[in-house]
Amino acid sequence: MTTALLVRLSAMGDVVQTLGAVAALHRARPDWRLVFVTQTTFAPLLEGLAGIAQVVTFARRGGLRGFFALRRQLRAMRADLALDLQGNWKSALVARCSGARDVVGIAAAWRQEPASRVLLRRLVHGGGAPHPARLAYEVVRDVAPGARFELPRLVATDAERQREIAALAAIGIDASQPFAVIVGTDPRDPRALRPARVPELVAALRVPCVWLLGPAEAALTPPAGLPTLRHGPGEVRRLIALGAVVGAVGGEVVGPDQGASHVLAAAGASCRVLFGAQDPLRTAPPSALALVHPRGPTCRPCRASLCRHPDGPVCMEFGLADALPVALGLPDPADARPH
Repeated sequence: MTTALLVRLSAMGDVVQTLGAVAALHRARPDWRLVFVTQTTFAPLLEGLAGIAQVVTFARRGGLRGFFALRRQLRAMRADLALDLQGNWKSALVARCSGARDVVGIAAAWRQEPASRVLLRRLVHGGGAPHPARLAYEVVRDVAPGARFELPRLVATDAERQREIAALAAIGIDASQPFAVIVGTDPRDPRALRPARVPELVAALRVPCVWLLGPAEAALTPPAGLPTLRHGPGEVRRLIALGAVVGAVGGEVVGPDQGASHVLAAAGASCRVLFGAQDPLRTAPPSALALVHPRGPTCRPCRASLCRHPDGPVCMEFGLADALPVALGLPDPADARPH
């Protein structure tokens, strides 16, 4: 049996982006044993996914001791293949040090850190859109010709969905009817929706709305009468369950390009993702509707973690009515579903 290591260490949205490629590989090579390597924080994303035989994790701050422990664990598997689905020095090093006979990754032009290509044995030329879901798929198609592009999917259990339905009922939301979730309002993040614009979004959506607040938004005070859900660190399974509940009743999610939007979309929710200066062709959730600023900020594309504009992140100062849709240029998926 062929054992393939799939290396995608971070971050949350990017790990989700690779799951379509994992599904494509499993469908094309169902007899292969697939082992996913990621940071401990993101392992819950992979629970219940078909085709993943094992998840190997390591702590982000494990240091050299943690790295060598990971190296020993991977080498003991005697893997045939290691696929670097991330494209930086750390992921390439993990793939190379795994002891796999073949180490494959995307070519330098498409890598986050191009020089890290020297650690790989074989390079795959991406072509097309520079989107992580597509690039991961190109690597998979190289080792499994005939694999078809698939959308990432996350799976919630019945018990998880029922708990989320109960949490929604406790704040007055009937989860048997369409409702909307507004997410991604961390005031410190230049990609985030501006909290002051949340009432405007609520008015535009015309269905019952929930404001989803994460750990970074603990200090925010919701407007009177707006139901809120709060989730803490490590509660990614709750996000998956919420996305499944939203999708089941034809609701939707509105948010920026952040990890929560990716998780909710992959769990089945229809998502509208707003982009300011970020480039949706590189990062938008594959199953979401990507919307951009109508006037195109002069600072686009921007990947900065801190906004350097003198007036702050003005690129996110636009509403749903003004936003323009963007085609992501991804292949037609084998498992297509509507937005």
